[in-house]
Amino acid sequence: MIAIVLNGTSSSGKTSIVRSLQKHSQSPIVHASLDTFTDMFDWPSVREEERKECHKVGISNFHKCLPILASGRFPLVVDHVFERMEWFEECFQALKDRSVFFVGVRCPLPILEARERMRADRRTGLAKAQFDLVHVKKVYDLELDTSEMSSDDCAKLILKMITNIRANQAPQTTSASLRV
Repeated sequence: MIAIVLNGTSSSGKTSIVRSLQKHSQSPIVHASLDTFTDMFDWPSVREEERKECHKVGISNFHKCLPILASGRFPLVVDHVFERMEWFEECFQALKDRSVFFVGVRCPLPILEARERMRADRRTGLAKAQFDLVHVKKVYDLELDTSEMSSDDCAKLILKMITNIRANQAPQTTSASLRV
């Protein structure tokens, strides 16, 4: 089975792309979001000195669950923010037994900041803090700019890429680094 890993800053459009993938795919898709695991804590009640450790636990648990989530018959789409190279490597290792397609989800900072202001569930400045970190030293099978494409167009392009790669008997983990 395949796994699609979306990496981008907060508010870059990853979750919207996943919803569009689910809508346009011919088979059901499992959506695994980093936010689901880090939001398992009631952050207002977590003391400031424990927040970093709680966040670390959420990320670690997410990576540990990825092989289980990918073990079913349905494709898995991972919605992630690789602020650290070790998170990217942990995710890669967790999915090493699957055909994995890495997708970079990009958007210019001013648009990210505007989206962030419109959303009540994001801390102001989060996208800016992540902006220079998430794509460093990452090789993608596909890169998307959500300021130029709708989530539906992004999803259709991802599905087309996977179909084309699979038709050409793709290796287990690809690194074609296509750029859109």
